[in-house]
Amino acid sequence: MKRILVSGMVVIVLLSACSPGTGEGGLLDRRQVLSMNPDADFVELENGNVYTHGAEWISEKHLTKGEEVAIVEKGMASDLPPGTILYESKEIPAILIAEYDGITKRYHLAMGE
Repeated sequence: MKRILVSGMVVIVLLSACSPGTGEGGLLDRRQVLSMNPDADFVELENGNVYTHGAEWISEKHLTKGEEVAIVEKGMASDLPPGTILYESKEIPAILIAEYDGITKRYHLAMGE
């Protein structure tokens, strides 16, 4: 009985150590985002924060552009062209607003559970 309990605890510890964002306060890096979705539309900022596009709830929010946080450079984003301007949302700072060629897209900070 004791052996089963100890084995169960070891399994739980090992599984929790493998979850996305472990040791990073829940933030996901590029590798983790792509391992969950190889076709992810993402942008990675210079500080290592990764933002992903496609969450439906974001399109339902009324958001306004705040401060400019970056200009996309080659290799920084999967689907955004170089030169795209990224703004922080005034209402929800964990959301970026991307603008290029008359197109606006929203990206949210990639976080694990």
